[in-house]
Amino acid sequence: MNIKLIYRKPKLEFNSIENVFDTLIPFLKVDKIELPYFSQGIINRLKNVSFTKKLKTNLYHITGNDHYLILGLKKRKTILTIHDIEVLKRSSGLKHFLLKKIWFDLPINYATRITTISDFSKNEILSLGNYKKSIEVIYNPLTLPIKYQPKEFNQEHPNILHIGTKQNKNLNRLIEAVNGINCHLTIIGTPNNEQLIKLKQNKISYSIKSNLNNNQVVSEYENCDILSFVSTYEGFGLPIIEAQACGRVVLTSNRASIPEVAKDGAYFVDPFDSNKIKKGILDLINNPELRKNLIEKGLENIKRFEPQKIANQYNELYTRVNNEK
Repeated sequence: MNIKLIYRKPKLEFNSIENVFDTLIPFLKVDKIELPYFSQGIINRLKNVSFTKKLKTNLYHITGNDHYLILGLKKRKTILTIHDIEVLKRSSGLKHFLLKKIWFDLPINYATRITTISDFSKNEILSLGNYKKSIEVIYNPLTLPIKYQPKEFNQEHPNILHIGTKQNKNLNRLIEAVNGINCHLTIIGTPNNEQLIKLKQNKISYSIKSNLNNNQVVSEYENCDILSFVSTYEGFGLPIIEAQACGRVVLTSNRASIPEVAKDGAYFVDPFDSNKIKKGILDLINNPELRKNLIEKGLENIKRFEPQKIANQYNELYTRVNNEK
């Protein structure tokens, strides 16, 4: 069985999808193929479709982002992984209509099988239309080479790690929440001018880390006391299980896919209420028994996301689809 695992053309700043499937590849019987062009503009996308059509294989697996590739593979066996519908939430009018049609409606109808990364994302996709195609949930695996590293909690001046600066990552409300708390905020990402101004106005002790490699990201987990992941929207939320694997307590959101991923190994807050976020931080700082309990439950939770387990689900799917007439 010949299977082509198709990746988007890599960008330094966007690599979460690539990290997921790079983690799985040692356990999959597939060939990794990267698209030759970035998905920008009609010409580049048509070139990517033409490139994909020329590949000779039994089964194509589009790993995410470039859903439109399915449109050039209508009569071939294809699997499409859709991670979330966040791109639609950031669009309106004609752009929203075209994105929905070309990135979701047509690819879903043309693909042989659809997978997604959480029950939440599955329900979001199904809410877009009356699709007759079944959607299978296969979770993301733990992607970083991260192991349990116990650390004495710095109760006097904890280091709070926050990952991501896009709007849904909710950095602005976190800044409001830590105002007045004796802590240090470590931000992985590139804050915009508004966020930088807000950090200074709120007199936050902070540092910014960007363009980190995997080992550097692991070090940031090891050095932190609390992970803040108070997103307003996530299709999955890998930092949750990464922090749990490291043995760090997690403060996170009670919205979207996050409770499904974190289970009972995190402290949940309303991400739209900075006062609730502040209370969560203070509860974690002041309650050692709470932290210990959440860390233990987090270490149990991550067993669901072992790469071999996730890869086995994909291998079973590949065999099933390949054997279909």
